[in-house]
Amino acid sequence: MRFRYFNPNLCGTQTEDCVKRAIVAVTGFSYTRVQRELNAYKKITGAKAFNASHNPHRYAEEVLGAKKLAVPSHTTVESFCKAHPHGRYILDMKGHWSCCIEGEVYDTWDCGEEILNFAYEVSTTPYSPPDLAHQIFKYCCTSKRVSESETCIRIYDGNGTFVERRIPTALTAGYVLCLQHSNYRYIDLD
Repeated sequence: MRFRYFNPNLCGTQTEDCVKRAIVAVTGFSYTRVQRELNAYKKITGAKAFNASHNPHRYAEEVLGAKKLAVPSHTTVESFCKAHPHGRYILDMKGHWSCCIEGEVYDTWDCGEEILNFAYEVSTTPYSPPDLAHQIFKYCCTSKRVSESETCIRIYDGNGTFVERRIPTALTAGYVLCLQHSNYRYIDLD
């Protein structure tokens, strides 16, 4: 099993939206579309929240046409992924959803040791895996030149907030290199 960091949340936050992240990854839908559809589906299911227990399950089955798969007790995410090297699956665990695509887990953390309740197999219609190059990582920084002599650097903290610094353009490369050495993912917006 291979773990791939994946966070399509537009603000980079990592809490309370694992249902949306898993659906985005296995369908290729935009985060905004999934958010809108889950909230609209509450009117059908009578749920109070998009992630109330039955709302995402009915959405997966009735809207996505996903097939619910029983798994043997004590099946871990890792062992499920090894047994299912092909296809797309939403993985249901206690208090968490993740996904397996072609035997790889796409999530904000490596949940390989977690025990599965069951999985949903999602249709094998034409599909492209998530674009990992253009997501907001837990710790990332971006740079964009605002004038000939000044560059704007944003440093994201993973909770949807950022600090913005304006620095001389000539110092950008060194500033970014320091952030990369501190495990920040760099995204050039120019």
